[in-house]
Amino acid sequence: MNFSHRCLVAAIFLSFALFFSGSGMAQEKFFRPDFRDVEIQDFLKTMSGIVNKNIVTDDRVKGKITVISPRRIPSSRAYDYLKSVLGVRGFGIVEEGADLIRVVPLKDAFAGNTVISLGREIAFTEEESKDQIITQVVPVYGTTASKLAALLKRLTNTNTDIIEYDDSRMILITGTYLEVDRLLRVVQLIDKETNQDGTQVETLGNVSIYRLENSEAANIEATLKKMQAQPQPGENKPPEKIEVVAHAESNSLIFIGSPERFAEIEAIIRKLDLPLDQVLLEVLIVEINTDDQNSFGVDWLFGKNGSAQFNSGLLAESGMLSKSGDITGVNTLLGFSVGFIEDGAQRIMALLNANVKKDNFAILSAPQVLTMDNQEAEINVGEDVPVITGNRVSGGGDNAVTTYSYEYRPTGVKLKFTPRINKSKMITMKLYQEVKSISGATQDSNANPTFNKRDIRTVVQVADHQTIVIGGLIATERTKSIRKIPILGDIPLIGYLFKRTSNVTQKTNLLVFITPHILTNRDIADKVTEEALGKHSGQFKDRDKK
Repeated sequence: MNFSHRCLVAAIFLSFALFFSGSGMAQEKFFRPDFRDVEIQDFLKTMSGIVNKNIVTDDRVKGKITVISPRRIPSSRAYDYLKSVLGVRGFGIVEEGADLIRVVPLKDAFAGNTVISLGREIAFTEEESKDQIITQVVPVYGTTASKLAALLKRLTNTNTDIIEYDDSRMILITGTYLEVDRLLRVVQLIDKETNQDGTQVETLGNVSIYRLENSEAANIEATLKKMQAQPQPGENKPPEKIEVVAHAESNSLIFIGSPERFAEIEAIIRKLDLPLDQVLLEVLIVEINTDDQNSFGVDWLFGKNGSAQFNSGLLAESGMLSKSGDITGVNTLLGFSVGFIEDGAQRIMALLNANVKKDNFAILSAPQVLTMDNQEAEINVGEDVPVITGNRVSGGGDNAVTTYSYEYRPTGVKLKFTPRINKSKMITMKLYQEVKSISGATQDSNANPTFNKRDIRTVVQVADHQTIVIGGLIATERTKSIRKIPILGDIPLIGYLFKRTSNVTQKTNLLVFITPHILTNRDIADKVTEEALGKHSGQFKDRDKK
């Protein structure tokens, strides 16, 4: 075929194309969106002719656009295409009339939208409003609006506007139809009304929600994020990363990722979200303190007003002599005392005292704590004791007033432990036990108390229902003091008349016993509860009688 023939054939085809384009049989027009690093203003000029609308741009509409498409797009979808491209770049369209549109930043486009819907479902069909920006007013049921809004913000892009109102339990979501609809489906899954029962796993596209039954969502979230897979040798990139968000109010995990990837993670969750046994720890604390004292001595006075004397402190302690040396008739010494008086002068010549003192006191405490396997528990039983830290005198003379400053120091019993149960029902426990009390010898309202502290920090392994002692403290302190007249006090037997001997022995015994009970089901828990009630039922009855 020569050149003239080819021209003739082309003319015939062109005539047919023009004929069909002017008739009802004409096909829809297409355009190819192929823009490479084009200024957005130039892009809008081109699209203005395709969508057949006048376009006015805001001064903030700047930047470049790159769109590569191997296929043509029908001209009837050019307007949707324009909205999508502008949305990616953070801009939106406000329609000013049939032939005029305004391009502004997306937040301003949100403010200018007029499509508003109330409830958990969009009131318009997708065909009616999929190309529009809408505002959905969403009621909140089981959680607070601020917490739900914070979660939704993590699941959407920055172009979607979410505002919470805790007082009215509402949130406002403004964005594209598809994005608002996706967020509403998430809300329906995680914030159900109280009379609705949710399944354990619910999936919406690439969002999956797993309702945990035993574990805390925050703990599982942290575990999953730590185990995100690293690239293996020979791999070009890591496996697909899955986004995990914990929702505390519903105790759920929200996943963003492919269903295939979620299926792998779900298998791990089911292994982690197992029902945990409980451990009841019974503790028996026994502390016995013994204080033994014995003393024997003689004090002598000679001469006028006791100018010559052997004074070991007995006469001063007894209060039997006044400052002038006269007998007061008062004796405050404990034990056995004998005074030898000068004939006719009514003055003491000698004072003999023998005394034995024994103090015994015990602290008995039996705290009980119940906790879940591998969860820390703590109990504190005691009181705060005031301790003087300073004083200030105001005024003077008879009007002087002393003001004291106090701090409060805790006393009592503190128990803290974390159990871990293995398959053989052996319990490994991290345990801390503290007993803090006031020393019985120093309880004085005019002086600060002395505190006794006993504590044990250990890790032990115990069988179920086994009682063991985890700590014992046996301390003995002996003190002996002698005051005597030189030479005379060293004479055998007779020397006891010229000296004072005092012996003090202090003993402290502390024992701590523990008995753990594994509560695997309700029957065992009920049995332990009944036993505890039985131990104390007599005390309750006696109290009622009073």
